Amino acid sequence: MQRTFWLLIALTMLAGSINAQVKGGEFQKLFDWYAMENYSKCAYKAESYTQKDKYRRAPEPYLYMALCMYQAHVNPDAFDEEFKDPIKDALKYAYKFRKKDKVGELYEANRPQLNKIREEALDRALFYYNDGDYRKSSSEFARILKVIPDDVNVMFITGVSYSLSRNITQGERLINQAIDSLTVFDAEQRFEKDKVTHEVLIKAFVGYTSYLNAYDQLDRALELIALSRKLIPDDPSLKLQYKKLYAKAPDE
Repeated sequence: MQRTFWLLIALTMLAGSINAQVKGGEFQKLFDWYAMENYSKCAYKAESYTQKDKYRRAPEPYLYMALCMYQAHVNPDAFDEEFKDPIKDALKYAYKFRKKDKVGELYEANRPQLNKIREEALDRALFYYNDGDYRKSSSEFARILKVIPDDVNVMFITGVSYSLSRNITQGERLINQAIDSLTVFDAEQRFEKDKVTHEVLIKAFVGYTSYLNAYDQLDRALELIALSRKLIPDDPSLKLQYKKLYAKAPDE
C-alpha cells in the first residue's frame, strides 16, 4: 500500500513536468510509459505514430521521441538498443516537433524538458568551441539554433563559429541578427545571464572583435566590444579587450 502511495505521488509530480497534450486519449500510453520510465517502449511507440498518416502531423509523438532520445543520452542503460548519437537524434525530433507545433503552446508548456536537451547539446558544442574546432562547433550550435531560433546567445556564438571557420557569409548574417536583438535587449534592459552560454558568449565577443581588428575592421570591433561591456559590465576579459582595442583607435 505504501509503495502504491509513493508511486502515485511520483506520477503526479511527473505529470506536472510533462505537459504533452492528449488528443482524445490517443497519446496517453506515451505519457504512461514515459512516466513509468519505460523509455524504450515509449520511443518505439512514438516512432510508430510518426510513420502513420493519421498521426504524422501531430506534434506529440515527436516531442516524446525527443525526450526519449535525451534519456538515451543521459541514461543509456534504460534502453536495450544502443544509439550512435542520441543527443543529435533528440535535436532532430525536437526540431520536427517545433515545426508541427504551429501555435507553440506545446513548446512553451514543455520548455523545461526541451531546455535539458539544449544544455546537453550545448556541452558538446562548447567543448568544440573552446578546443578551437570552429567547424564542428558551428555545426553543433546550428542544430541547437534550429530548435530554439530565438536563442540570441547561441545565435551570436554560432555566427562567430562560422566566421572563425571561414564561412563568412553565414557567420555575418547570424552575428548581425544577434547584435540587432542584443542592442534592443540593452536598450530595454532585458539582457539576462544564461549560465550555460555566458562564459563562451564572453569568449566569442573577445575572439570575434580580435578577428575583426586583424582584418582591418577596427570600427566594427569597437562597436561590438562597447555593446558587450554594456551587456556584461563587470567582466575583466571584456574590460581588457575594450582597453586594447581603444588603444589602437586613432585620435579624433
